[in-house]
Amino acid sequence: MVESFRHLGNADLIFGAGRISTLPNLIPANGPVLILTGNHFPGTQVWKKLESAIKNRGLELIRETVSGEPSPETVDTLVEEARKRRTTSVVAIGGGSVLDAGKAAAAMLRHEGSVIDYLEGVGSRKPKGKSLPMIAVPTTAGTGSEATKNAVISRRGKDGFKKSLRHNAFIPPVALIDPELAVGCPEDVSLSCGMDAFCQILESYVSTGATAFTDILARDGLIRFGKGSRLFTEKGYGSPDEVDYRSELALAAYYSGLTLANAGLGTVHGLAGPIGAFSEVPHGVACGLLVSPVFKFIAEKLEEVGNFKILDRLAYAGAVLHRGADAVPKRGDVEKLLDRFDEWAGNLPHLSDYGMKEADIDSVIAASSNKNSPVSLDEEERRKAVVDIF
Repeated sequence: MVESFRHLGNADLIFGAGRISTLPNLIPANGPVLILTGNHFPGTQVWKKLESAIKNRGLELIRETVSGEPSPETVDTLVEEARKRRTTSVVAIGGGSVLDAGKAAAAMLRHEGSVIDYLEGVGSRKPKGKSLPMIAVPTTAGTGSEATKNAVISRRGKDGFKKSLRHNAFIPPVALIDPELAVGCPEDVSLSCGMDAFCQILESYVSTGATAFTDILARDGLIRFGKGSRLFTEKGYGSPDEVDYRSELALAAYYSGLTLANAGLGTVHGLAGPIGAFSEVPHGVACGLLVSPVFKFIAEKLEEVGNFKILDRLAYAGAVLHRGADAVPKRGDVEKLLDRFDEWAGNLPHLSDYGMKEADIDSVIAASSNKNSPVSLDEEERRKAVVDIF
């Protein structure tokens, strides 16, 4: 019998190369629109065409830049300025940090006080099911934030945190995914974002909260990531096939957002969050480095307890990455999966390269978790996973 479940997602998904041209006509025409971008996008020809088309519709736009993971102060400032301009909708075009800032701003424009008041584990107030109309346009295939109900807000340093503003109503009503927007994304960013998306698919596929529906999405996401990962393994940057590879990665990343929102994540993200709170390590890099040591421990423990259902899922992931969608999984494919993790991670810097200190490790371990993991890693195992990539 299929276990009961509930599935959340966007009301409207628009996917395909060149579909960014449809954005101006998706923006509500009832008032000024707040448009958030990263540093790079405003200098592109795509933005110049969009800006012209939006203005030709007679819409007033307010564009702001989001650099790095949004802090409470960043969100509060955006909201204050948007309120002065009587903003009625929000568009976020960028990576996961830009999308999170957009989701938080859209939500807080319908709430009182500071965003910090509503953050899980930090604030004391519960968010209401209210948000301005919001359109999420990812330019990297990474966090899947365009599909999730939470916005990650960070404060770095000794008393740092990385917490979520979360409510079902904060899922962007419209997700517009155009893989052409990722063309030209640097190789290291493409790899770290891709590894974050892959990790999200894999963790939700083996999660204790997985459902029949997330399983379908995760399996297809693994297949699509296997196809798209040729961008990394075969250095397809600038090739005639780049948009095809990025299309597969973009859809896999979207699936990862849907699966994490409905099934939850595991120990890799349980460690990556605190690492990002106590240091300058980018989230995708943290996930890309952690996935190998963490899943080595998980595979060993699954063998010890005889959990062959989850081992078979890891074998499936290894099989489709190495031999394609029609591959028949074998137990040895778990080892091949772990080898591929090592191969990709070898192209990433270590944690210490971003200024993380050895003294930060204790704080990371204390704040980490195993939520939704099929097996729990004890404190020493989690510590070893971090030390191995330090």
